[in-house]
Amino acid sequence: MAISSVTSAMHTALSSIHRISQRVDQIAVNVASGSESEAGESSPLINSGIMDLPLLKHQAAANVKVFETAESLFNTLLTQRRK
Repeated sequence: MAISSVTSAMHTALSSIHRISQRVDQIAVNVASGSESEAGESSPLINSGIMDLPLLKHQAAANVKVFETAESLFNTLLTQRRK
């Protein structure tokens, strides 16, 4: 039971990191396309994407920490089961 909960946490963290990666990729595509308004300003799509980057960085770091913690717990559970 405990091992399945830990592996579930690891899977959730990895899935979240994947979704964050996809979002960053989409932001990069939007920026690379260079969409500008008629006034020569960056489009709201680009601006909002760039503004999301710091949040995405923190979300990715948090999910990495969740994965690392779950992995450590998983290894501890495996070691204790062998004794």
